[in-house]
Amino acid sequence: MRRPGRAVRLTAVGVVAAYSAILYFAGVPIDAGLRRAIGYLPALAGLVVVVWDLWVWRWPLVWRSTGRPRLDGLWEVELRPTADSHIPEGGNRGPIIAYLVVRQTYWSIALQLFTVESSSISRSFFWDGDNRTGTEWLTFVYDNTPMLNHQHRSGRHLGTCTLQPGSRQPAEIRGAYFTDRYTAGDMKLTLRKRDTSSGSFEEAVRSYER
Repeated sequence: MRRPGRAVRLTAVGVVAAYSAILYFAGVPIDAGLRRAIGYLPALAGLVVVVWDLWVWRWPLVWRSTGRPRLDGLWEVELRPTADSHIPEGGNRGPIIAYLVVRQTYWSIALQLFTVESSSISRSFFWDGDNRTGTEWLTFVYDNTPMLNHQHRSGRHLGTCTLQPGSRQPAEIRGAYFTDRYTAGDMKLTLRKRDTSSGSFEEAVRSYER
């Protein structure tokens, strides 16, 4: 599923720009200076929406007024499968070390998880604000694809993950995951840096060590 963030921003800018142009050239019988000002207001409003989505919501004095936690960055993840998880013979029963790359704006978020044997990418998500903590929790569906040399015992699968940050700028997060191959487990995330450029497990390790 495509994230709506970029499409929403482009649509907002396009619509308000078109409205501003129509209003400006429509010849409305009002003072020219006032007409110019009115014509610019929708474009300014659209720009404010985009700037909020990309940057403003993260500002220290602003994010306190929202329940949206800041999760963007590189996280080291410890996965601990439950004892009754259906892990095939030869599979890793944990704890499993992984790295999670989170790219986030206010209205969109994309997550990639890397282990030594596979990678996962989020497909859909929602924020749950009804947890009485003042901070929203994140639930997302992900698609996991193992490397080819591991697919004989670990096939591609879908899963659901819930992250439970305890503050709006957490350094550690607890979570849980469930998969359609009858595995489940707990997660512990530790923020390593605000970098989101890693594209593999090895690159994440190198980025963290720098």
